[in-house]
Amino acid sequence: DIVEKNHLTDTYDVIQVTKEALIQAADFISLHVPLTDLTNQLVNESFLSQMKASAFLINTSRGPIVEQEALKAALQDQKIAGAALDVFELEPPDDLELLGLPNLIPTPHIGGNAEEAVLAMGRSAIDHLRKFFGTSNT
Repeated sequence: DIVEKNHLTDTYDVIQVTKEALIQAADFISLHVPLTDLTNQLVNESFLSQMKASAFLINTSRGPIVEQEALKAALQDQKIAGAALDVFELEPPDDLELLGLPNLIPTPHIGGNAEEAVLAMGRSAIDHLRKFFGTSNT
């Protein structure tokens, strides 16, 4: 992380480790980062080669964070146990070879389209308009 976290580690009695140590020790790596110059193709051949053969990668943030060809090779060669993606470098994904791998779980990135999410977004927009124009919620 680029932000100092000593106060959190002290509060929750945890230790900070390097990115490399985390990659090498983790059974599951779940990505929740924005797409920036620092995270674009963060997961590449080098990253994947440091993961345990029994580890799984999960990406629900942005597709370009994972170098898709490197991931495909790692899955095909069983360098990692598996991956779950609901975002891809190209949307919609067109790499049928990748999508057909038995150790990949591809899902659609549509969590925001659930009925509850759509209602919550609509209600939030209405509430903000009411606050802006000074009207009541009734």
